[in-house]
Amino acid sequence: LEAVLPVYEIPDDDLVGEVLIPALAAAEKVDIAVGFFTSQCLAQIAPGLAGLIDRGVRCRLLVSPEISDEDRDAIEQGLSNPDVVLNEFMLNLIARADADPISAHAADCLAYLVAAGTFDIRCVLMERGMFHKKSWTIEANGQRVGIHGSSNLTTRGLLVNGEQMTIDRPWVDGEASAQRVDLLATSFQQHWDNKKPNRLTITPHQLVSLLKQRPAGDKPPSTEDFWSAWKAARNAGLAPELPPGIAHRPGAKRLRIPDWLDWQNPPYGHQAEAIAALEARNLTGIIAMATGGGKTKASLVAVTRLQDREENPTLLVILVPTKTLAFQWADEVRGFGVEPHVLTGRTPAQRHRIYDDVELSLRTQDPRTEVLIAVTADDGLRTAIGGADGYARTVLIADEAHNYGATGFISNPPSGFQHRIALSATPIRQYDHDGTKQLFEYFETDDEPAYSFTLNDAIRVGCLTPYRYHIHTVPLTDDEIEKYIDLTAQLLRTGFGHEDGTDAGLSERQKQLLRDRRALIEQASGKIAALRELLEPGSAALSHALIYCSAKAVKAPHTQRQIDLARELLGDLRITSHMFTSIETSRRDSRQFLTGFANGDYQALLAMKVLDEGVDIPAANQAFLLASSTVEREWIQRRGRILRNSPGKTVADLHDFVVIPPDPNDSSAASLLRSELRRAEHFARDSVNYYDADGPSDRIKVIEQQL
Repeated sequence: LEAVLPVYEIPDDDLVGEVLIPALAAAEKVDIAVGFFTSQCLAQIAPGLAGLIDRGVRCRLLVSPEISDEDRDAIEQGLSNPDVVLNEFMLNLIARADADPISAHAADCLAYLVAAGTFDIRCVLMERGMFHKKSWTIEANGQRVGIHGSSNLTTRGLLVNGEQMTIDRPWVDGEASAQRVDLLATSFQQHWDNKKPNRLTITPHQLVSLLKQRPAGDKPPSTEDFWSAWKAARNAGLAPELPPGIAHRPGAKRLRIPDWLDWQNPPYGHQAEAIAALEARNLTGIIAMATGGGKTKASLVAVTRLQDREENPTLLVILVPTKTLAFQWADEVRGFGVEPHVLTGRTPAQRHRIYDDVELSLRTQDPRTEVLIAVTADDGLRTAIGGADGYARTVLIADEAHNYGATGFISNPPSGFQHRIALSATPIRQYDHDGTKQLFEYFETDDEPAYSFTLNDAIRVGCLTPYRYHIHTVPLTDDEIEKYIDLTAQLLRTGFGHEDGTDAGLSERQKQLLRDRRALIEQASGKIAALRELLEPGSAALSHALIYCSAKAVKAPHTQRQIDLARELLGDLRITSHMFTSIETSRRDSRQFLTGFANGDYQALLAMKVLDEGVDIPAANQAFLLASSTVEREWIQRRGRILRNSPGKTVADLHDFVVIPPDPNDSSAASLLRSELRRAEHFARDSVNYYDADGPSDRIKVIEQQL
């Protein structure tokens, strides 16, 4: 295929003779996905098919249910009487040798190929509409060619109609072509294995049975048509076979607690306590559970149990703060047997189509559960929820729920939810009493969460890995001291008293000066030098490390972002790393960086803020906090990233860099040092090395002596 055209215009160009027949003649594997198929087309590609038959190469064919009665009968005959079909085909071929036997016996050819196992055919049913793909993926000698465009596998599609087909040869056309062929192959395999949402792949005899039972109509048969026929067969005392890749009937699309999930016994018996607390409150309330304690699965179990008690359909909406978390939740929901609708990254028009599809699904008589996962509750989602409570049980799960105490959400929260579950390791919003109060009111919670399970509890029962805490003191440089003194003087001239972590009552000028001074501390250049001292002796053996850097703007005396300086350091030490910032998480393939980190492709991940919110990376076993704000929730989230259990991990290490101000006796400097100590004391109290010689307790006492 070295000299073929990049695009074939049918009927002007000879796609069959120049591409299909030569490719099939050499093929070792053939996958074809088409919306329409007729056996008559086999006559056009017969020379290539003959090569497949001679070499015993199997061809996989995905088609829509739109096939002729003759082809349906041919498929049925080939399946039910393969020996008879093979014998009759050879006899008829000889008897009609002078009458263009391939064209005359096109349906017989199909029956023969099915009987011989050369064609493995499956049919794709859609919930709505029809399967309309047109692609070929042909593999030979370690190379793959992709053929895709508008042409169906019919005589008219290959020879007559005005069609267009693109030819992708990665070994000639480059990386973009390789990506297209990979996508074609991946999509085909997902359809073949029944891994695509809102569609169902069935075998030929199931297709024949469905078409026989279904009355003729304008619409193609759908997944619901198939399950209705399947249910009728079962009710008639038969034992109908399930489609490939389907372990249980998904027609009702209900959540199901995985068989392997033990949520009632140690070390996760607390999940049963959390679920009981929610059920006692009509599945409404706040669950304050340490990261790694299993709050995601506990909430899904609670919703599943609610669904099982209900006759009406259920709409579950899951709100998350980040795109990465949305995909993580989608995986969790799939584990409970339902394919969720992830709204993140969709256009408004796509989202509205999803809302329409979900409404149609929920208005059916069969009990079913639809799951929507979103980062923001836009107007379309609010409208969809508001109208759903008339025909479905509506449930909200708000993950990292402390975020929803912010003005943008809590001032106009979505209504219409009959049940509301909030999940957070830290539901109380630090320095925001009003936001916390409104958040608790929305989730119908009094002063305390419905259920609490602390980090210390999680370590004690074995849900989380114990950790060692290491304090490294860092001095300021002369330039940093000069800048610190200047910023402090400017603050004092504004009437500022001391830093308590809150912006309440401060002017915009004071807030900016505080941010600048905090950035100066976070980005103290001595932290990079201290990090080098820690990493250099064992750089080759470093693995699964997280390095948190400042996300604040760079200002004099600093000239480079801390994350860039840290990356240069890792490069000098020949430590493989990857940055994981908002730029990476905005990409469609962002999850591959976390997968690569888990697999050991990178020794370290450099992050600013994007790993704070509940991202699951159990392989991480050590963290270096170059920068930490005054927000307690951030501390807890960052520590939580390294405490999840993982094979081979028995203890984690948390390295914290504490800045010593130039003059601790100055009231403002003392306030800064107390702020640093609050974080150190918070991390120290649950560490396993708290009382070790020169451990956290001793180090904190030395720092306190400077106050």
